[in-house]
Amino acid sequence: MDSTQLRQFAVSGMHCAACSSRIERVVAALPGITAVSVNLATETMRLNWDENLLSIPELQKKIALLGFAIKILDDDRRVELEISGMHCAACSSRLEKVLSNQPGVLSAKVNLADESARLRLVPGASLRSLLAAVSKAGFTVRKKNSSTASYLARRKEKLAELAAMRRRLILTFLFALPLLWLAMGPMAGLPPQVFIDNHLFLGLVQLALTLPIMFLTRSFYLDGLPALWRRAPTMDSLIAVGTGAAFIYSLWNLAEMPAHSGHTTDAHAELYFESVGVLLALVSLGKFFEARAKGRTTAAIEQLMSLAPEEATLVADDQQKRIACAEIEPGDHLLVKPGERIPIDGRIEQGESEVDESMLTGESMPVAKKVGDTVTGGAINHYGLLWIEALRFPEETVLARIVRLVQDAQGSKAPIANLADKISLYFVPSVMVIALLTGALWFFAGGSDFAQALKYAIAVLVIACPCAMGLATPMSIMVAAGRGAQLGILVKNGAALQQAEKIGSVLFDKTGTLTEGQPRLIKIKTAKGQYTEEDILSWAAGIEQFSEHPLAKAIVAAAEQRGLPAAAAEGFVSVAGRGVAAVTY
Repeated sequence: MDSTQLRQFAVSGMHCAACSSRIERVVAALPGITAVSVNLATETMRLNWDENLLSIPELQKKIALLGFAIKILDDDRRVELEISGMHCAACSSRLEKVLSNQPGVLSAKVNLADESARLRLVPGASLRSLLAAVSKAGFTVRKKNSSTASYLARRKEKLAELAAMRRRLILTFLFALPLLWLAMGPMAGLPPQVFIDNHLFLGLVQLALTLPIMFLTRSFYLDGLPALWRRAPTMDSLIAVGTGAAFIYSLWNLAEMPAHSGHTTDAHAELYFESVGVLLALVSLGKFFEARAKGRTTAAIEQLMSLAPEEATLVADDQQKRIACAEIEPGDHLLVKPGERIPIDGRIEQGESEVDESMLTGESMPVAKKVGDTVTGGAINHYGLLWIEALRFPEETVLARIVRLVQDAQGSKAPIANLADKISLYFVPSVMVIALLTGALWFFAGGSDFAQALKYAIAVLVIACPCAMGLATPMSIMVAAGRGAQLGILVKNGAALQQAEKIGSVLFDKTGTLTEGQPRLIKIKTAKGQYTEEDILSWAAGIEQFSEHPLAKAIVAAAEQRGLPAAAAEGFVSVAGRGVAAVTY
């Protein structure tokens, strides 16, 4: 029996492409691993492995040794329930036992604290029977869409992290700007005279301003130095070593300053507190922009998710009941009223209407639907009542597959991204070696003293710190896939996106036309000249003002542009697929 499985994990603790490359290299060498892909931009890892050779706890332990943490992202076979009415541990234990004994349930875990239950089900297991069992036990229950809930929960966490980064960034610059003014101001005569006359006092004030900055940006040291000790340096390691060396060197010179009576300009020139503070502030600003860019690229997925309604009308035993769309199962009979979004992929059992499928096809004109036709979840029912039979589970609809396609495209790697990852893996150690060689050559061969040689070595580290080489490529793929989805263009993966760069011409075949998606009235033809164009347009606008059809809106808009009043109308009737009728006067 083949026990190979594909899972997706969320990875925390990555800061640069060197991190993702190291995880890939280490995990790929573990037993049972057949494929691994780590994406820095989406902070996820896709893994294909044999669960008999490597368990998830063992995998988590291996990755923890690298300084990172992973957690499983729920797949489509897992269901999460929201349960209310539990009051104690006895309630949760009883409910867990009830769920575990239901047919089709592989495992059930009930959490009293957050009032939820997490289930693993066999394919085809009836969720409605599980909900009925929970209700029979005396609790109120509803299904939470696992994939959507997981995505939105992670999205909420990222927004909270971004807000915290913004607060820290503001405080950092509140200290960094005065620090820069005090350190560089003497060149333009800007600081008060008391600072110019007393370099010891000026150095102490700079130290006092630098310490809060280092505390606010301490993550560079907490993440970068341990990675260096594990012999897996990251971009944060460069920042930590460069700014740390500059700080210690400046602190040493500040301690030596009293020996120079506190007034020696040369002694003050050897203080680099402003380099430490300003560099940390600027790199933090770059990381904030990076995190904000990541958040904005997920807007396309949120827009796609918003196309699916939250509730639907279930028809059973001649009774109508509102249920969550996540609870819909194949074979359910649903009622879709005019103006509502179709909740699921299904087949029309009764009724006729026109359906707006522009979310899927891009075609602005609604499509006439009758008994036997199929409809797509997320489309809008314009006019008549529709009774449909559900054909798929919510996670198997066309819209759900499109969402997954966009997520996979954003997390995929282009061939050039693999090259960038390989370079980034060796970039950080190479920079450190170059910095050491620079200092050694200036000290042994260049005739410089130790302080001067150290300064040159620090300069190499500081210059290399803001390098975003390993981030630019995955971020560009993520942004392109998200922006493409917003414009209705779906990209299969990063490799296809890279290949698109070679496209020289594009041929369109969209029912013979390319439209703007908004019909407009171009010309009016009258019969025998008996009525004027203005009369006909006014009468037509009077009738069409009661319709939501795109052509009706075009006629009403044309009348408004010409300044014509809409004629009064009564007895309005709309016939699906045929038009509207009314009496005007």
